[in-house]
Amino acid sequence: MTTPDFLQVPFEELDGEGRRQIAEHFQHAAYPRGFKWHWKGTHHNRIALVNYVLRKLPMDCAYLEVGCGSNDLFDALPVSDKTGVDPVKGGTVRMTSDDFFATNTKQFDFVWIDGLHEYTQVHRDVANALACLKPGGWIALHDLMPVNWKQEHMPRMNLGWTGDVWKVAVEIAATRGLHFKLILIDHGVGLLQADADADPLVDMEAELLPQRFGWLYENVDRLPLCEWGDAVAWIDARTS
Repeated sequence: MTTPDFLQVPFEELDGEGRRQIAEHFQHAAYPRGFKWHWKGTHHNRIALVNYVLRKLPMDCAYLEVGCGSNDLFDALPVSDKTGVDPVKGGTVRMTSDDFFATNTKQFDFVWIDGLHEYTQVHRDVANALACLKPGGWIALHDLMPVNWKQEHMPRMNLGWTGDVWKVAVEIAATRGLHFKLILIDHGVGLLQADADADPLVDMEAELLPQRFGWLYENVDRLPLCEWGDAVAWIDARTS
């Protein structure tokens, strides 16, 4: 069977008709329910969160960002020691995260992960970030809370796309020694610290890879969801 033309073109390059065709093509995967997260109404975003945590770290802290895009976050952080990894644009290092971590010898106080929105890639990014995290350091990751099946669908079929990054949140929550909150701001931001004797990141690929948005909707109580105020109190408690 020949693959339709609109499935051979990156979503960002599709015109209006191509996006209509891809939506129609995947309509069979529709899930009737969705979450009622109102991100604009929280008045806090990932930039606010990362800056809040950085205030708790030493002035000479080392910051790593995976997936920089237009540098909206990267340029908003008052840190001198910044490394930004992106194969296309932004940051300071033009390569994939896999290639970067394969040769990296530096340790970081804070790692932000917002690269390719695919579960298996983000799993590798988190595992690699844990391996180069300083004691007491933090890892944060973006786009953990799609509001409906279109935002979550793989492959991409929606402008506001989170992909299936949420699956890594399930793994983090299931890993002994990782202290984790999924903060209900800005499409879902995960924040974690690791104990010195934490287990390696749990690998639940066999269970999670085939799952879609409906599984998340029915199992969202497995995640440590957290509002902004509670997140701030938790950060304060872990840094006092």
